[in-house]
Amino acid sequence: MTEASKIEKANALAKEVFLANLGLAGKVFEQSQDLLKQTEAKLKETESKCKDAYSKRNEFFDSLVVRGEKVQSDTLSKFEESKIQLTSKIEDGKSQVVSKFKDTKAQAIAKFEELKSESNAAVEGQIKTLREGFEKVKSKVSRTADEAVAEASAS
Repeated sequence: MTEASKIEKANALAKEVFLANLGLAGKVFEQSQDLLKQTEAKLKETESKCKDAYSKRNEFFDSLVVRGEKVQSDTLSKFEESKIQLTSKIEDGKSQVVSKFKDTKAQAIAKFEELKSESNAAVEGQIKTLREGFEKVKSKVSRTADEAVAEASAS
């Protein structure tokens, strides 16, 4: 091979390498253009979704407010029902306690009256016994005094 043919081959190879690089650059440019178009399409789609969501935000917010009002209303209703049931149970319990207290009070008064009667009878019995004893002592003292007077008169 001659030197001229070597130079021609080198030039041809250099030209092919240059054209390959140029082809690569073109391919990269085309792919980047496709990617840019895809990105723009996705951006427009996302932007559209954002605008839809933004336009529906008041509707969504209002639906949440309505839902919150319903939850509050249901909760207050259940609270009132529970309050009424609890109040009823307390009143029933109170009535039972008052009734039981009145029964116990009546029993205690009856027992007190019974004990009072027994106590009065026992006290009256003791008083009777004391009076009998007192009468015995009195009669003995009277007899002794009469005997003392009789002895004094006899002397």
